[in-house]
Amino acid sequence: MLAIDIGGTGSRAALTGQEPATGPGVSVGPDGIRVEPLLDDLLSTLPPERVSAAATVSVGMSGLLGLTPPDAVLAELRRRWPRARILLASDAVTAAAAALGLDGGAVLAVGTGVVGLATDFHEVWRRADGWGHLLGDEGGGAWIGLAGLRAAMREHDGRPGGSAALLAAAERLLGPAESLPSRLYTRDDRAGVLASFVPAVAEAAREGDPVALGIWRDAAEALAATAGALLAAPVPRRLAVIGGVTGVGALLLDPLRERLARTAPGVELLTPAVRPLDGALLLADADGLPAGGHPPYLTIDPAGDRP
Repeated sequence: MLAIDIGGTGSRAALTGQEPATGPGVSVGPDGIRVEPLLDDLLSTLPPERVSAAATVSVGMSGLLGLTPPDAVLAELRRRWPRARILLASDAVTAAAAALGLDGGAVLAVGTGVVGLATDFHEVWRRADGWGHLLGDEGGGAWIGLAGLRAAMREHDGRPGGSAALLAAAERLLGPAESLPSRLYTRDDRAGVLASFVPAVAEAAREGDPVALGIWRDAAEALAATAGALLAAPVPRRLAVIGGVTGVGALLLDPLRERLARTAPGVELLTPAVRPLDGALLLADADGLPAGGHPPYLTIDPAGDRP
């Protein structure tokens, strides 16, 4: 079995019984996400004979619900593994499987972006957000990093709402304020660059910077709103919040709990330490999933004799 998790800022792949290999995250171009070079890089450190012989290949992928056609990704996977059973899922689905098992509920995966899913893995598949850093991903890493950098630029200009702490951090990490447009607008991995500023926003908040603290409160508000949309679906009232940004702990989770207590009373909040890669492994070995999956959220292409 080969499990693959393709994320916004990094990817992972694991063969049964082996430690994961790591590789680059998604890079978005005019034609969407180029999967072929990403897989070449990611799989290059795994034993090639075991990779090519995988009987089941389970892939969770960021951007599958809007940035790249699932059929194109499936075709590339089938080209590499013509006789394997292939599962191709949105990273929201693998996150839900990792965090909730297959009993259902709602999950918010808060990494570079934000994608939420409410599902019972059979009939209910309700998505919220996951629209990318220009149209959504509210409360995620790129959104928080962008809010921090905007506060830095306000301070640079002398406009209200700026933060001297965030300006100092931005110039220390990314260069002079005047150079930031050329450093950001020309990048096809812009979301990842924005998300790289999250630790600076966390550090400033822990040191008491009011603007940085406000950014974390606003992130919690945005995530609570997305959770509310998910919990309107007929699924068990439990919400798992996972992903790299949750590593800041109380800065995000305390205000999120406060808001959920008001907007979604009675919901069980879970913060399990799981990885979407674990969800890809679970789906690959699961019984009782719908035949063929539920595209585009989950596509199951059975093994067969193909040329």
